[in-house]
Amino acid sequence: MDLAKFAREIINAPYYRTRPHEVVRYAYAKWVYEKHKMDDPIEFLRQLGVDPKAAMDGFPKWKPMLNDARLRIQDRSGLQGGISMEDGTVLYGITRAMRPKNVIETGVAAGMSTSCISAALLENGTGELISIELPVDQAHAGQWDGCHFAWPESGVGWAIPELIKTGIANRHTLVLEDVRTALPRILAGMSSLDFFFHDDLHVPSHMRWEYDLVYPKLSPGGFLLSDDADYGWVGFCRSLGLPDSSMKNIQRLTGLRKPLTAVPPQPAQAAKAAHA
Repeated sequence: MDLAKFAREIINAPYYRTRPHEVVRYAYAKWVYEKHKMDDPIEFLRQLGVDPKAAMDGFPKWKPMLNDARLRIQDRSGLQGGISMEDGTVLYGITRAMRPKNVIETGVAAGMSTSCISAALLENGTGELISIELPVDQAHAGQWDGCHFAWPESGVGWAIPELIKTGIANRHTLVLEDVRTALPRILAGMSSLDFFFHDDLHVPSHMRWEYDLVYPKLSPGGFLLSDDADYGWVGFCRSLGLPDSSMKNIQRLTGLRKPLTAVPPQPAQAAKAAHA
């Protein structure tokens, strides 16, 4: 772990400066992710149970456009937000292979993740995306995680390629609202959710809140992914009794797939239920 970088992250984040015990947890989580890091997004998809061939179908057509969007984000001054191409490959791959009816992402910023998910939805010919982002005037303010974004100067999703933006059209809904009010309301109106991607406020209490809220709503076989995972993901996966493989990550992009069928009760739980 880069100790100098770690120190800067702690100093710049109000959340950690006022919570020393969370600093220890964050350091532990970083060690865990370093231990389980992966470099190949295709292998990461395979580990999540995704067929690489189905996942990458059509991707060569979209990759140059997505690469160009990523370069434009990198060239713009200030903190624009935005995932890497490795992360984008994973998002495209899951969306393409799963063919979800619905996808929710929290955090849009310049629009890189929106572009990758939307490209796969266009290739699928079906499915809708709901993106939740703070209004521009609220996003300008410093966040709990220490981020001071510059993307509001250009607008939400400014880097989304025009072909993708016009192609996805009314299959994409942008909700400019605090996720703490928007996400519960949106989920309440859905019978199930196929794919959820977290990439907004990166502090463990908020991230864990999103995971706990979304997971019961996930359809069998549905996916939950999180960028910049911290101790919130560690605690969440442990609460589900998941193995260490749930900590595998690409640049701290983590993910899991909900079982296709309910997990049978453990013997002790079954005995307790029988005597209830």
